[in-house]
Amino acid sequence: MASFEVFREFYFEAAHALYDPEHPTGGKYRNLHGHSFRVRATLRGERHPDEQWVMDLGRLGRRLSELREKLDHSFLNDLDGLGKPTLENLCLYIWRDLVPFAPDLCEVGVFRDSCFEGCVYRGD
Repeated sequence: MASFEVFREFYFEAAHALYDPEHPTGGKYRNLHGHSFRVRATLRGERHPDEQWVMDLGRLGRRLSELREKLDHSFLNDLDGLGKPTLENLCLYIWRDLVPFAPDLCEVGVFRDSCFEGCVYRGD
């Protein structure tokens, strides 16, 4: 049987500081700075027989709006449960937040498009 992948994206702006204890001055990214982030949540599955979709993307969008509210214009270093605010940890944080709501979640991507950087996490 065929499998589909559907996704929703959102943007948020946030600041962070990445202190490097191995560097004598704390490293290049030690000072407070910000980024524009793009997040993509992808679900994989079969169409449910009645609705004919993997998940109602409007419902997923509402859940992502709640998550965006937590992240947008925040200081990521202060976000409970994130740890060091790297792209990798952001992916994991978002995954852990979404997977109870969306069990068909197969991938979370966090991108800093202006830096041509990103990270993709595909589950535990």
